[in-house]
Amino acid sequence: MTDWDRVARLRTAGQTWDEIAGDSKVGFHADGGTDPGRSLKVLYQRRRSNASGRSSKRSDGAEIRSGFTLRGLSGRRRALYGVAGGVAAIVVVAYLLLFVIIPGGGPNIVTYCGGEGAAAHYHVLLVINDNGAQQHLPYDPSQGADIGFIDSPGFTNSSLYCPTSSTSPGIHAIHTHDGSGIIHLEIPSGIPLSPAPTLGEFFQIWGAPLTATAVWTFTGHVSAQAQFEGGGKSADYSAHPATTPMPVPPGGPSSNPYTIPSSLTFNGNYGTGASAGHFDGEIIWLNVSGAVPAIPAPGAAGLGGNSAGVPAGVNHPNGNGVTWQLTTGVATGFQGLVGSPTDDQTATFGALRLPRSR
Repeated sequence: MTDWDRVARLRTAGQTWDEIAGDSKVGFHADGGTDPGRSLKVLYQRRRSNASGRSSKRSDGAEIRSGFTLRGLSGRRRALYGVAGGVAAIVVVAYLLLFVIIPGGGPNIVTYCGGEGAAAHYHVLLVINDNGAQQHLPYDPSQGADIGFIDSPGFTNSSLYCPTSSTSPGIHAIHTHDGSGIIHLEIPSGIPLSPAPTLGEFFQIWGAPLTATAVWTFTGHVSAQAQFEGGGKSADYSAHPATTPMPVPPGGPSSNPYTIPSSLTFNGNYGTGASAGHFDGEIIWLNVSGAVPAIPAPGAAGLGGNSAGVPAGVNHPNGNGVTWQLTTGVATGFQGLVGSPTDDQTATFGALRLPRSR
């Protein structure tokens, strides 16, 4: 039988828990496979905690809790103190749930910061095309993760930076590990999986726009499609791309049964997804078209590389997939480039007509 009085005296004398656990006069025996010093410390602290909360009795039989006598109170006042105690308990539990058990202010998949969760772990492939050219995601090969991890504009929303400590790697539940387009959803217990996480929540963590007319740094008409491998149906979310769901896979919250198509991940040039080559089968396509092309810098030789006279009504490719023409008159370029057309001359960029002034 453990001599708890001796334990207290030895602790007061400055002995360590391992030394006390090994004292034959203490009589402590730890369960097999456990650390004796640690086990003794846990039990000792638990006994002290229980003792401090245990009710005692006065000689007249009145209950005493922390020096407060309840017996002399009226029934109504007792009820009020009981309600107050219940409210206090609720506040403490709420605080633990919001700020201790679930870091980041509550069970919110956007604000969560901490370790990579294990309640769900699946991968979605995001493909962004700007006028037919696929774009890789932000990527810093010197880092272990990128979007949702690196505290820098372009990688993470500046209002959602995660604190990092020795016990918390400071990563969001939705993040990337490279520029391939593979999105990791590593969600801890306590964060609901229904309704499904959305692409808009990923972009919110990223700090990049996602609307019907903008994706990241690209603007134009946005077509958003979700394609599900293995016979799943495709769905169109072009009206509201941010609502595109990233649901738990049919095979379970950690199911990634499909091989990542290398042709859609730049053949590994920007990483391979850090996912053992597999994903859950969902491919999200964001196709941006009709974006306004950049106007050449002042002094350039004209949009077609032609600084000579350009006849009206003739299409001229500029080498970047954009066809332009002057609708009236003849000019040697555009204002600020190689000359200045008159007021009634207009340049057409695809479907966009830009009036020019002197």
